[in-house]
Amino acid sequence: MNRFSSLEFDSKNAFARWLVEKATTNLVFCHGDITSYREVLLRFAGRWPTAELRNLAETHQDSMKTALQYAKDNLHARITRLRTQFASITDVLFSVSAHGKPGKRYAAVQTLRVFVDELQQDEELWMAIDSPTKFTLSLPLRKKHEMQQLLHLLGQEVKTVWTESVERVFTLMQESLESSKSGKNASVLRESLALARDELILKEFRAMLKHWSCTNSTHRLTITPVSRNGLVYCEIEEKTLRAQTTRFVSTRDRPALEDMHTVSSINAVCRYCGEVGHWALACPIVAVPRENNLSNWGDFNANDRQ
Repeated sequence: MNRFSSLEFDSKNAFARWLVEKATTNLVFCHGDITSYREVLLRFAGRWPTAELRNLAETHQDSMKTALQYAKDNLHARITRLRTQFASITDVLFSVSAHGKPGKRYAAVQTLRVFVDELQQDEELWMAIDSPTKFTLSLPLRKKHEMQQLLHLLGQEVKTVWTESVERVFTLMQESLESSKSGKNASVLRESLALARDELILKEFRAMLKHWSCTNSTHRLTITPVSRNGLVYCEIEEKTLRAQTTRFVSTRDRPALEDMHTVSSINAVCRYCGEVGHWALACPIVAVPRENNLSNWGDFNANDRQ
């Protein structure tokens, strides 16, 4: 017969302590959103995977260091390439005289425009670049007649100012990578760590629940916990199971006979003569040969003794 009851606990810790204690002597089955209690239950049961989680965190740290170093190497190679590229097109970017080749300057401007667009796509980096640097960096993107006016007012020094703004951007790119401690794969690695950690805890939690449901006990508890306002309300169903016993089952098709000759009440059929009422061992037809065999055996023994 099932018995139903309910309990109220003032915290998850109190609920976990009670449930872990019950699981030592009872079959326990959990219903409802039990996963929200998995951490506290594992800790109270002494099954929190501390060593496994530590190894997982160490592996993640090694992966982060490797990813960061990889990102640094890529950024260093990119800055080196861009520095060489901009050095080769600086004069062309500021060549706005009537004798300049417009096609060559157009290609140089497009190279700079692609670089600025890439900076703008990285919102965090773009926000870190100050307004004067943004203004100076974009000077060669102005129209030809505007560039002519700037060169007339500022002279060739404007190229030096522009080159310095490019170097400031390179420095900010390196600082942004250092501060984020990431690189492109950092967020992916963090998500991977969170997923692996969750799977590890869930695996241990499921193993604990399976162990609870296989306890050698005739008393079964089915619990359904619900958390509200910091309290845990638990519905409990208790059931006492019948103890399993081993019942002997005979494989004989008839009870044994104390006297094989007592067969008057049994419809036995002799396999020798076919008559009903006696067994084959009690058949009168084979009785004489049996006696002859016994007498012959006696004669044989007598001759042997002589």
